[in-house]
Amino acid sequence: MSEPSRALVIGRRTIEVMAAGWVLLLLVVFVWRVGFPLELEWMEGGMLHQAHRIAHGRSPYPPPSPEFVPFLYTPLYSVVLAVLGFVFPLGYTLGRVVSILAWAATLSAVWKAVVGEDKPRAHAALAVGLCCAGYVFTFRWLDVARPDTLFIALVMWALVLLRRSPDKWTHAVWAGVLMALAFWTKQTAASFVIASGLGALFIAPRRLPIYAGVIAIIDGGGVLLGNALTDGQLWSYIYELHQSHAFNEERFTTKTWGMFVHGWPLVVLVLLGVLSRGLGRVPARIRRFRAKEPGLGPLRGVAYWALMAGAGLLVSALGYSTQWAEPNAFIPGVVLGAVAIAIALPVGGIRELLALGGLGLQLVLCLVAEPMYQPVQSHGMKGLGRSYAWQDPWRTLPRSEAWDRAAQLRQQLADTDGEVFALHRPWWSVLAGGSGHVGSMGVTDVLPEDRKAIEAAIRKAVLEQRYAKIFIEGEPPRWLASALRRNYRLHDRRQGARRVRPMSGYMSDAGMVTAYRRDQLEFGPPVVVEPPPEVTVIADFESGTLEGFESEGSAFSRPQRGGARRLPMVGSYGGDWLLSSGGRSGRDVLVGTTTSPLITLPQEGSLRMRAGFAGKRVRGLWIELVEHGGGGRTQRLRVPRSRNALSEVRWPIPADWAGAQVRVRLGDEAPEASLYFDELWVSAG
Repeated sequence: MSEPSRALVIGRRTIEVMAAGWVLLLLVVFVWRVGFPLELEWMEGGMLHQAHRIAHGRSPYPPPSPEFVPFLYTPLYSVVLAVLGFVFPLGYTLGRVVSILAWAATLSAVWKAVVGEDKPRAHAALAVGLCCAGYVFTFRWLDVARPDTLFIALVMWALVLLRRSPDKWTHAVWAGVLMALAFWTKQTAASFVIASGLGALFIAPRRLPIYAGVIAIIDGGGVLLGNALTDGQLWSYIYELHQSHAFNEERFTTKTWGMFVHGWPLVVLVLLGVLSRGLGRVPARIRRFRAKEPGLGPLRGVAYWALMAGAGLLVSALGYSTQWAEPNAFIPGVVLGAVAIAIALPVGGIRELLALGGLGLQLVLCLVAEPMYQPVQSHGMKGLGRSYAWQDPWRTLPRSEAWDRAAQLRQQLADTDGEVFALHRPWWSVLAGGSGHVGSMGVTDVLPEDRKAIEAAIRKAVLEQRYAKIFIEGEPPRWLASALRRNYRLHDRRQGARRVRPMSGYMSDAGMVTAYRRDQLEFGPPVVVEPPPEVTVIADFESGTLEGFESEGSAFSRPQRGGARRLPMVGSYGGDWLLSSGGRSGRDVLVGTTTSPLITLPQEGSLRMRAGFAGKRVRGLWIELVEHGGGGRTQRLRVPRSRNALSEVRWPIPADWAGAQVRVRLGDEAPEASLYFDELWVSAG
């Protein structure tokens, strides 16, 4: 064996080991995440809600209502979950298992596609490795309870069978069945229907009528039947409303391709090398074709899969350019691109060795570095130096504390006595024993007149205090905020590490292109806090008055209910009323002071209160104790740095302050912030 041949064998084996490593790594990730108690991706619950409706005999495409608006997808994934739900518990884990099995089917189709073109096993392993290495690039989507992975599995097996259809006409039938089912999983399969039809013209033209006929019967006939059964709602959801989404031309013409280059730079370099060599040999290939020389058969396979890869990239660009799209749209481009590059690689010699080396480095790059798109999108080439970060496994894998927080919140939902409304998580209603409700995406997707009707119905339910708990990600939308302020109070504002967030896509730490930082809000009806027997209440403002506080300046003019109109919702605090330096309108520019009635401190105990702030920073806001008479001592207390949230401030009474008479003085000297205050108590003993 010559030295280059020995090196090539080593190179091929190295690629096989690296690909196996990627498969094993993804298996570990899948097993780690599959049982996470709440959403891994924020719209998982919406898919489960649709499956829940199907399992209970209700239409997946009813007229828009406060009870349900489906995602603008075709229904096969939800149908699969509904059917399996008769055997297994319908929930997050079942949805993720379906996606994981679909990914296994995808990888087997990828392997079959490459070895079916008489390529070395290392090339097939390389394609599998590149698909798995695209996990972070496609924003950790492959194992979530969404239809994307089932969709790509059906597309890949349809294309594999179509490629083999010259050998057997039944392959064309099954290819048509699977491609038709891919459309019923995600309607973006329509692009693959067209592309595969073109591909069939030069690999199996005699099978094209069979293939196209099967798709026409299942998809065309299915749409007509489904539309009749849903009174036209099916077509409205999967086409008309989908087409109403805005199209981002910059994403289509620039950003999608830039993100592929950014995420797969070494793949692009190898591809350019393969293309340059292939283009240089085009004239000779044409002469051989005209002379009807043998040996051109493998080119049909290369051309077929190159066409499918082009279709995959086009589907990715179109999908990512749709309003509210996320980089899960890149899955078809990644999978079919990996197949095409593996098939197009030269076999034998130094060229194959160099190509395998470059693509092996890409597998390593995906393992150690994550492409960060926002610096480039915001600053162009100036942001390139900050556009990669070391891979952080905890952006993908939920830590034990995140797991515990999700489990506790899920148990809290199960223990809720009454209905739950979670605007961004409709499945939480089902977890609490309800039947689900419309989600925020559904409210946004429908026509303006339907949207107004749904919003009005939800507002009415809130004003009637129909819900025991209400959960909202970020601040409430304008159409709901006033109703919440009237009849509900913020019981918990989860911030920072306390939030129970998804791990993929919107609302996750990975975000879409930037990390999600908004708070998680939990509302409930107002609850009056009953102080323990040893507590003396100095002021809780539940009378709607200052209760003996004396104010100077424009701030602290009077208590308010539910927080200021111009500021984020504030909580938690007891009862209906609290005091704020921003007033009812939430004007941070207001400044002034207010002083409590005289308080006689006990011999032992503590002074307790709740405080917080709104605005840019806490500087300029203060709480102090001022001794009445005597030495005139003062004691500054720290204002909690919990933005838009009240936290307890407790001052243990020192021995030298025992029996002293003091006043609590609040001050706002900050034109960019407001101070919140409530529940001033003296605890004896």
